[in-house]
Amino acid sequence: MCAQPTDNIDKEELSRLLDRLGRMSRGLQYCHGLNPAQWDCLRFIGQANRFSRTPGALASFLGTTKGTASQTLNALEKKGYLSRVPDPDDRRVRHIELTDLGARLLDEDPLNCLDKAISNLPRETVDTMSAGLTRLCADMQSRCGGQDSGVCQTCGHLEGTTATGNMMCGLKQAELSCEDAARFCVNFLPEANTPDAEEC
Repeated sequence: MCAQPTDNIDKEELSRLLDRLGRMSRGLQYCHGLNPAQWDCLRFIGQANRFSRTPGALASFLGTTKGTASQTLNALEKKGYLSRVPDPDDRRVRHIELTDLGARLLDEDPLNCLDKAISNLPRETVDTMSAGLTRLCADMQSRCGGQDSGVCQTCGHLEGTTATGNMMCGLKQAELSCEDAARFCVNFLPEANTPDAEEC
């Protein structure tokens, strides 16, 4: 048997571990009458800012078609976990909101056990893993396509703090509360210089 270089063995083992973790985490999400895609949808709505809580933004984030995203949203709406609210400035746009029932269900997210497992790791291990996985995700995204992810506070569209103490989104030319600016945005522009974001 030919010996393989150690670095190749390490890379293959890491790939297998990532795949195994992915399979385990997906398997955990067949619970509470939901499937993994529905849990992904609930998490997205729970973490996204008001501009990103739309069917189109969800489809873009999940890398799926609008039809598939709409089917998932419809299923969750029928279960009482989501509701659709018309935009006050553009009645053609409907934003998706978590209901109280949906927020309570999200507290029972099956991936909470992964958060607990990570919290048991040494801080330096978590930092190293986070940096490495961030680079892996960026590399895979550049190869396979997909939506950048990030929060408004570190986005290139951020124009700083307004006179009212909110944050100004340059893309939408609209103010975001500090709470909303700390949420995920589907229009995220990475590698921004946003010193004023820390004022929130």
